[in-house]
Amino acid sequence: MGMISFPLALINMFGGIISGIWLAVLGEWNAILWGFIALLSSHFLLGFALMPAMLFAAPAAYFAERFKPLFYVFGLLGALYTVAIITIWCAYVFNVFVLKADSFSSAIPLLLWSYGVATGPLAYMASKEGPDNLGSLAVTMFAQLGYVVMILLALLSSANISQVIVVFGLIMLIGMFLQFSMALVFQRAAATA
Repeated sequence: MGMISFPLALINMFGGIISGIWLAVLGEWNAILWGFIALLSSHFLLGFALMPAMLFAAPAAYFAERFKPLFYVFGLLGALYTVAIITIWCAYVFNVFVLKADSFSSAIPLLLWSYGVATGPLAYMASKEGPDNLGSLAVTMFAQLGYVVMILLALLSSANISQVIVVFGLIMLIGMFLQFSMALVFQRAAATA
C-alpha cells in the first residue's frame, strides 16, 4: 500500500497544478472551466447518487447479529452499488476528457486534469467521513489507482476507451473484494479475541 500511496500522493498534490498550467499554455480554457465546474458540483451529485447504497446498509445492520449470511449479502450489494457509481463517474469524466484531446501533447495534461476532476470529489467526501472510515479511504485509493492505470493504458497502449474502462472496473472490483475479505478477517479475529 505504501508503494502505491506515495506516487498517488504526488499526483494528488502536483497533478492539478501542473496540468492546469499546461492546459492554460495550450489554450484549453474550456477543459479548465469544465473541470472547475465539475469539481465544485460533483461531490453533491455523487453524494446523491451514492445515497441508495444506504438501502443496503439498513438490512445489513439488521442481520449483522441475527443471520450473518444475509449481512454479508446486503453488505456486498451495497459495496457493488458504490463501485458501480464510482466506475460510471470515472468512466464519464475519462471519456469527456479523452474526446477533448486532439493530439498526444494535449492528451497528457487533459488526462492528468481529468484525474483530479474524477477523483478529487471522492477524496473530499472520504475526508469528511473521518480517518476512522477506512472503507471510504480504500475505495478512494483504488479509484485513484484505477484512474492512473486508465491514463497509462490510454497513453501507452492501443487499448480503446471501452477496454480501458473495463480495466478500471476490474481494479475497483478487486479493491472491493480485498476490502470485504479484510473486513471478514478482522471480524473473525475480533470474535475469537
